Amino acid sequence: PAISGSSRPLRSPFAVAADLLSPSPPSLGTEAFISEVLGEFLWSKQRAICAAVDAHRRVAVQSCHDIGKSWSAARVACAWLGRHPPGEAFVVTSAPTFAQVRGILWREIQRAFRRAPPGALPGRVNQTEWLLGNELIAFGRKPSDTDPAAFQGIHAMYVLVILDEAGGVPRSLWDAASALTTNENARILAIGNPDDPESHFATVCRPGSGWHVIHIGAEDTPAFTGEAVPRELLPLLISPTWVAEKAQEWGETS
Repeated sequence: PAISGSSRPLRSPFAVAADLLSPSPPSLGTEAFISEVLGEFLWSKQRAICAAVDAHRRVAVQSCHDIGKSWSAARVACAWLGRHPPGEAFVVTSAPTFAQVRGILWREIQRAFRRAPPGALPGRVNQTEWLLGNELIAFGRKPSDTDPAAFQGIHAMYVLVILDEAGGVPRSLWDAASALTTNENARILAIGNPDDPESHFATVCRPGSGWHVIHIGAEDTPAFTGEAVPRELLPLLISPTWVAEKAQEWGETS
């Protein structure tokens, strides 16, 4: 869901530019950039995702349906390119199918880019690419499942790989993502539903995997916790009605 409503004041493009020209690490974290610069509202679990990406090299988000997973991943991608010096950051995204790459995550990236205040984000965005002048700084791809060199040749100080609908991403692409994120500043964000217990996504979400894992169940969402969110956001999140219907259909423990 693309909802504005942050209570924090928007920062001017000049202040953002000053941060980018500084040789020191970005003064704004991911959450602050999304809230203060982009002017987007984040509920608590979305803020937790932002904090995890700032603090951990490998983050897996295992969640129920309709909690704003791809919305969150798109804003993290925008913040990654907005927070770091132009030309020093790169974002790679993938998903089980090209239709998902273009129609889910990159649709949200385009929306976030269009909504951003002038000057807040660099370059221009199309259906699956982000360019700064003539330089490619982000793309969405669905390489062949058997291509071990799927993402080779990408080098930047700050690389972020996002695996959307991660439960359907084959192991070969996880390995390709790992090969991209070898320096200390690189990050992987894998996000999806826990549909397949045999998937590699399920493996990295288990204790002891070395990944920072965030679990988000229906009971963690604002309709169940009573967390205060903008009125227009609540109908876009998972509803108690749907959960009750599925509990009746599948059983309470499903």
